[in-house]
Amino acid sequence: MPHFFRLIYGPLILWVLVKVTEQVLNREYDIAFNGKNILHLFTAGFAIVWYRQFLLGSDYASYRLMIKKGFTGKQFTLKRFGRAVIRITVITLALLVPAMIISIGIMLYYSSQGVIFTEDIIQQLATKTTFIVMLLFSPIMVRLSLYTAGFALGRTSLGFRQVWTQTRGYTATLWWMTIRGFLPLTIYSYILTWFLHRIMQEMAVHYILSTVLIESLTAFLTFMMLAIVVAANAEAFRILIGTRDGDTPHRDDSGPARE
Repeated sequence: MPHFFRLIYGPLILWVLVKVTEQVLNREYDIAFNGKNILHLFTAGFAIVWYRQFLLGSDYASYRLMIKKGFTGKQFTLKRFGRAVIRITVITLALLVPAMIISIGIMLYYSSQGVIFTEDIIQQLATKTTFIVMLLFSPIMVRLSLYTAGFALGRTSLGFRQVWTQTRGYTATLWWMTIRGFLPLTIYSYILTWFLHRIMQEMAVHYILSTVLIESLTAFLTFMMLAIVVAANAEAFRILIGTRDGDTPHRDDSGPARE
């Protein structure tokens, strides 16, 4: 737990600042600002560093190390940055294009049935499309987390094909592991956050104080949930993919340290 708190206090403070800024801009200056994508960066950064913490130990897990040198021990270059951007873009398109095709197909079907598109209908359409894409691409989705573990370890030679080969036959197991990690805390987080919202409304608490309290709890539970799932994925990586000698120096079964 000390290492968990060491790694979340920075992203948690930034999370709350983003949400407070969002509320101030919307309420005081009538400026629409959505900080969701910024929060995604915080959660992604925490997940990657927590992989390092779980598999390598605290000496190898820090945001400074991630920003300054990455996790391969190589200095930052535009070429490496460009490759990372291309890799992220390809993965995004691989999921976005099928989602758009399915959405268009469902919209054409609804239109042929004479359905009038309202905001609620569009939201339902987005939910159904997301569910279908997640279901169809579940074999890929559950393996992306293991590929991320390889990235966090600095495994530049580990390709997605190798991850796929070594986890063949474990799709259902990996999905079940992820669901068991996410679902209980997700339900708990939703209920507790909703309850706090209601209390703040009844007590007429100032919106800034209300945002700080609610978002602090939301961020904490989000990072806690990520920590559980990442730890499970990291252990699955260790068992299915395998760690090299010295990859996990703080564990008894890690093997001799590498030079």
